[in-house]
Amino acid sequence: MMKKIKISNYTVGSDEPCLIIVDAGVNHNNVPERAFHLIKTAAKAGANIVKFQTYTADTITTKTAPRYWNKKLDTDAGGTQYDTFKRLDQLPAETYHKMIQLCRKEGVIFCSTPFDIKSAEFLENLGVELFKISSSDITYYQLIKKIAETQKPIILSTGTASFKEIKEAMSIILKTGNDNIILQHCILSYPCDSENANLNKMKKLMDIFPQFPIGYSDHTIGNIVPFAAVAMGAKTIEKHYTIDKKLPDSPDHSFSLNPYELGELVAGIRTIEKSFGTIVDGYYPAEKSAFLYARKSLVAIENIPKGTIIKRKMITCKRPGTGIYPKDLDKVIGKKTKIDIKSDTTITWDMIC
Repeated sequence: MMKKIKISNYTVGSDEPCLIIVDAGVNHNNVPERAFHLIKTAAKAGANIVKFQTYTADTITTKTAPRYWNKKLDTDAGGTQYDTFKRLDQLPAETYHKMIQLCRKEGVIFCSTPFDIKSAEFLENLGVELFKISSSDITYYQLIKKIAETQKPIILSTGTASFKEIKEAMSIILKTGNDNIILQHCILSYPCDSENANLNKMKKLMDIFPQFPIGYSDHTIGNIVPFAAVAMGAKTIEKHYTIDKKLPDSPDHSFSLNPYELGELVAGIRTIEKSFGTIVDGYYPAEKSAFLYARKSLVAIENIPKGTIIKRKMITCKRPGTGIYPKDLDKVIGKKTKIDIKSDTTITWDMIC
């Protein structure tokens, strides 16, 4: 049975609404007011969690590590990861307190992904309600253990990981006594072509870890792939989010959702969830008219006087389906009419004996 995981006022698990996470990342571009605007607009669009990223360039990468994302996403040419991260790690620490307070006011959950132990400690001291572990850190056992020991719910993304690596990371968390884990399938490609989304791997994770909610962290353009993931059973959806796709510095802006697109994502997911319905043995309430009037019944071809023994030539099959079904034809042949039955009349059981 799939575990239900409580995060603030939300529950993630079987038969629960999909948790919609926006990854604002560092799309604040170090501007507190922009971070606040990201929170407000995401909340207005219907997101459940607004997630940022917490790191410093000096602790996340060497100065020479090459970029792994599409070079067109950066505003400089030929730079390193350090060059990108150094432009985006200057959000004042005191801003985080205001961000958490604003999230509470707006009715969304604040979250941030720490990329080192010091950042994880900083977020824990802030009183965050959950942690997100990046796909890139699925083999960073020391960080995983540090986060797991907080006993807070964990969203663990699985981009680039083998099933063996995912199981090992899960084991690190479970050994701390923390089993509040949500796995998120992810393809760590920025942006990701739809044909590379590999949602079948998400389905495989559901088979391997049926006791844990499985979601999807998406880097494709648009909402089609996330919609498909929800239809396939994803319990969380995460998308990058920005106010303006044309903003500089962060490589995430151009493939992130804007507020209008986020609204479409939320509305689409909720519509998909409504379409799941419930299992009914028989016709669904919306089919009642069709059940009565689109099916066929046995109908008199000619006037059949009272007391007549019914013969096959006297009966045909026509709509509506409010009488005796054609499948019971053999039970009707040879019966006697209790009343006069006019031609083109639907035959019911109370007319024969």
